[in-house]
This record gives sequence, C-alpha cells and structure tokens, in this order.
Amino acid sequence: MSQGIVCSSPTLTITPYLTDAWSFNRPIQTVTRQNIYDEDTGEVKYVQETPRFEKDNYNLNYGISMQISVPLGKAPDLCHQASQVNIEAQKLLIQKTKMEISLFRLEQCAKQAKLGVYFRPESASAITCQDVVVTVPPSQVLPHRHSLTSE
Repeated sequence: MSQGIVCSSPTLTITPYLTDAWSFNRPIQTVTRQNIYDEDTGEVKYVQETPRFEKDNYNLNYGISMQISVPLGKAPDLCHQASQVNIEAQKLLIQKTKMEISLFRLEQCAKQAKLGVYFRPESASAITCQDVVVTVPPSQVLPHRHSLTSE
C-alpha cells in the first residue's frame, strides 16, 4: 500500500531445489600393497596385493520446499481498514487539487478579461480560458443610458 502501510496476508512460498555431488579418489589405484613380515627376523617375506574396487560416487538430490505463513490476530483487518481510509483520503486530495486548479484558472482568466486581455480564439492557449465567462458582479450597476420619451 502507500503511506508506509504494509499489510501481511497469507502467503505460500514454493522453492524447488536440485543439488548434486561427485566424490572420487585420485589417483585411482587398482591394488593395495601390504608388506608381510617374517615373525622371527622382521624381514619382508613378500608383498601382498589386495585388489581395490575404487569407484566414483555420484549423488543427485531434488525436491521442493514449501512454507505457509498466515498472519494472526486483528492486524490484517486493521491494516485493510487503514488502507481503505488512506485510499479515500487520496481520492479527496485529488478532488481538492482539481478544484484548486480550476479556481486558480478561473481567477487568472477573470483578471485578464477585466484587463481586456485574452488569447486569440485560434491559438492553442485559448482553451485555457475558453469556458470562463465574465459578468457584472452582483449589486453593481454599470454605467448606462436610458432614453426617455415624453408625450
């Protein structure tokens, strides 16, 4: 909303995700060598080779995370009421501004008409004062003449 009004409303957030992993050993070895010692002399009798079955591991995870948020208490109703009041106030402000503009235009056009100044009717600016009419103010008599006849 405007004027700093922020209303909370129920929300649903859906977040898909995808993760992957790859684990491996380098360098890849096919055998493990282990020395076998003589128990009496401690010398290496032979080297035992054990086959290794190393492999790369791949892992792919996917899913969706969802979150639901619902505001509690009277705050949502109060917020919506505040928003409605704010909207009505803005509409009134627009009407007031339009009225002030119209009155200012009327005042300026009347002043210029009383001075005998006006826009040419064919000019683009003539529309500014086109609908303004200047008449004699109430309780004022303009200079005039009467013709009298006698019998």
